[in-house]
Amino acid sequence: MLTRSALLFENGLPDIPALLVEAHRNPGGIWRIKFSYEASEPLSMSAVQASAMAAALHEIGEAELAGEIDDALKAAARYSSM
Repeated sequence: MLTRSALLFENGLPDIPALLVEAHRNPGGIWRIKFSYEASEPLSMSAVQASAMAAALHEIGEAELAGEIDDALKAAARYSSM
């Protein structure tokens, strides 16, 4: 079974608490999901990658982080439709 730590590592994220998970538009105008941390630089990933990671987090019972990602994905979809 995949662990939270392994899943985050596979997706290029550290296994430390994210202060904020939010929709973020890059300079090219593409909406991405940004993970902000207290002790390191923010990291971002595509909405497609974030969606797949959220689904995997739900499968392993990591509902809190998965829900934060889901909320950010909804915001990104809403902002991109404006």
